[in-house]
Amino acid sequence: MFKIRSFMSDARGNTAIMTALALVPILLAAGAGIDMVRANYVQSVLQGAADAAAIAGGASGKTDKADLDQIVSDYLHSNGAMDVMTSVEAVEGELDKGKRTFEVKIRGKLNTSLMRIAGISDMDVGAFSQVVLGGAALEVALVLDNTASMNSDGRLTALKSASTDMIDKLMDMKSKGADVKVGIVPFADYVNVGIENRNEPWLSVPADSTTTSNVCNTSYPDASKSNCRTETGMYNNDGVATPYTYEVCDWVYGTPVTTCADQTYNNTWNGCVGSRSNPLDEHIGTLSTPYPGLQNTTCPAPLTKLTDKGSDLKSKLDAMNAVGNTYIPAGLLWGWNLLDSQVPIQGGKTKAAMSAAGGTKVLVLMTDGANTLSADYPWHWGSNAAAANTKTAALCDNIRTDGIVVYTIAFMVTDSTSKDLLTSCAGDATRAYSADNAVELAKAFEDIGSSLVALRLAK
Repeated sequence: MFKIRSFMSDARGNTAIMTALALVPILLAAGAGIDMVRANYVQSVLQGAADAAAIAGGASGKTDKADLDQIVSDYLHSNGAMDVMTSVEAVEGELDKGKRTFEVKIRGKLNTSLMRIAGISDMDVGAFSQVVLGGAALEVALVLDNTASMNSDGRLTALKSASTDMIDKLMDMKSKGADVKVGIVPFADYVNVGIENRNEPWLSVPADSTTTSNVCNTSYPDASKSNCRTETGMYNNDGVATPYTYEVCDWVYGTPVTTCADQTYNNTWNGCVGSRSNPLDEHIGTLSTPYPGLQNTTCPAPLTKLTDKGSDLKSKLDAMNAVGNTYIPAGLLWGWNLLDSQVPIQGGKTKAAMSAAGGTKVLVLMTDGANTLSADYPWHWGSNAAAANTKTAALCDNIRTDGIVVYTIAFMVTDSTSKDLLTSCAGDATRAYSADNAVELAKAFEDIGSSLVALRLAK
């Protein structure tokens, strides 16, 4: 009797039992977490495969069920969808000619691990994707800052790499049958529309010429210097403070000598265009007033019209060079022109064609700083940053009103006014990105590229 009473009153056994019982829900919770992570990964793989298969099937032009089933099967296998499920219950590809849609559905099972303790041996997994037939066209204008400040801190190199990766992503859609075209507008003070367009009626360019005049110069042939030393100064490189060194000496100039001679100056057009008068510089069209071609002016590489040739686009990106100062309205205006179906560029689909295809036009604006110039028509010689910001905002509003989706990227921008301007330009904070370094810039372009792929998917 004593042993029985002792056992019944011993708390140590009760504690062990209670601890063991408490471990059961803890193990179940941990197991559920592990299994849910696995399930989320599987869902991600399945969705990506379903999207790829839907795009490929919808853009194939095939109507026979056997052909479409084969396309779906090929894409699901190549994208790993059939490998991540424990069992496949259904794979369906359905063409609806009336609704002009093509759908892909995947259903299957995934075996659990620790959730088996609770009697749950598997989970349902699957994906659904639907595309609108007719190409679901996508046209993208990359409006890229090519100002002199992009020569600092490896910015231009980072831009070329990030935008090249985005081109690869978009051209991969094209390889799967998507109707995708991309154009590029490098901008600084001005935009280069290409010297081959010199005689187009929408452009007014003075004839190249030479002028000769007699110029006198004074020199000091007997000058001598002493006590020379190197000093350091700072200059403004499109808003970026940049150090430089220079020599300072004590000079004895001697007797001046003046000589005169004829000098010839060349007046040459390099493809740069200025602004039409206000408010025409906030709009496209109305080409009874042509764009002014500006002679003896430096501007970035020429713009590239919309194309589906990925290799051409990447070579144009690689050829970009950074010169000049920042006037964002110039880039926005020509990015808008690039996407339009009318002159001057005429590269984009009409609104009716885009609507019929369920398509989308997109402008991606990337800049590394604030407006440092403003319009002094037709030139951009002014220094009224507030006026340039107002012009930028007006153009962004007009572009979005025209049905174009706008994304913005602020690259190494620290000025809060400029960041707010770019966020407002996008019209939606989710489409406004900020990148402080090359890695974040690459991520911004990657995320935008992924968003553009998703734009083509109806569901």
